[in-house]
Amino acid sequence: MGLPEKKVKQLLGMMNAMSTVKIPEHKAVLECFDLAMDEQMLDYLLKVGTEPHTVPQLEALYHEMYHGDIEAWEAWWTELMAMCFVHPRNNDDRVNYILAPFFPGWIEMSVGGPLNPKREAILRKFFEFWEGSLIESNTMPIRFLTNLRGVKKVKDGVPARMKTLAIRGEREITLNQPLESRQEVYPTGSVFALLEEYKDEIAVLNCFCRQFKKINTGEDCNLGLPIEGCMVLGAIASQLVSNGVAKKLTHEEAVALIKELEKKGCVHTTYHYGNDSRNQAFVICNCCPDCCALYGTFRKGGLSKIHVHSYAVPQMKNEQKCVGCDRCGKVCPTGATYYDRIGQKLVFNYEKCIGCGQCVHQCKFDVREMVDNERDVFVKTEKPKGK
Repeated sequence: MGLPEKKVKQLLGMMNAMSTVKIPEHKAVLECFDLAMDEQMLDYLLKVGTEPHTVPQLEALYHEMYHGDIEAWEAWWTELMAMCFVHPRNNDDRVNYILAPFFPGWIEMSVGGPLNPKREAILRKFFEFWEGSLIESNTMPIRFLTNLRGVKKVKDGVPARMKTLAIRGEREITLNQPLESRQEVYPTGSVFALLEEYKDEIAVLNCFCRQFKKINTGEDCNLGLPIEGCMVLGAIASQLVSNGVAKKLTHEEAVALIKELEKKGCVHTTYHYGNDSRNQAFVICNCCPDCCALYGTFRKGGLSKIHVHSYAVPQMKNEQKCVGCDRCGKVCPTGATYYDRIGQKLVFNYEKCIGCGQCVHQCKFDVREMVDNERDVFVKTEKPKGK
């Protein structure tokens, strides 16, 4: 690699310190930095470190290190913002800026703008790590240990990586405890309150998962979800809009887009500052089981990273009404339900269900309904088909 490896590993460690997710020092991960920055930017970000800084402090640091004039600083600041190397601490503290976590965070923001050679190269390199490491690692000893650890986390009450909220027609479940997980998975409909909260600062950028599928295979999402479908909220939305990375949406446009995505089968997953759902949300990922780095890689035979806290589960209501269309199987992110054409029956695996609600939302025949069922779920890694 071109950049000094020791420095790159140091920066990755700092970015990991900003999140609950720790990305390993994989060769492809380190090479992402080569594609994203030069050594001057690397040294600057190492100086920035993990402490918050105001814009005047960041400017003073730049002049101290590189002695550039105002015009040079403005170009530097534009690069910092457009590549999302730093962002406001949160929506309440926009004075202080902090180093972005590697993932989730920097990697999606840096490649989420209009596709260009730089973004494409970073995107390819990240998925070389993500899909390659998770799929190639799905061997018997690693799969066994991964599942053992996942089940133990649930048994020991370790906070889940994600949470799911469910709806009952027009009625939403009211949570009676604070959110403590890293992510929340919003089932169909319940995302609208979040859009209302941030109605003046909503933007949309390219979903880096669907963008990767398009450039890697030339194919669109199997469910028909658009590439431009990842929503950003609050301070980071304003940052990305002002730098041409994301497109601003009105509240009405955001609601219309969400409804379009829901009809096609997406699962709304929110990411929060520090990748901790006790903090404010800044992204709504509109995920699908086809392209998503989390669900799609699992369904392709990768190691499972799906550990959620779920509040509901689908329950059979009129199973005799099932016509065997298998729409539920196409939209289920974990393969928890599908129509078995050989056995001619509807299959549902309780242990794999994350409570997203799409099997209920997509069904035209009122076969199921969502009922309260609060629990932690770890979806076990399965043996790849054909092996």
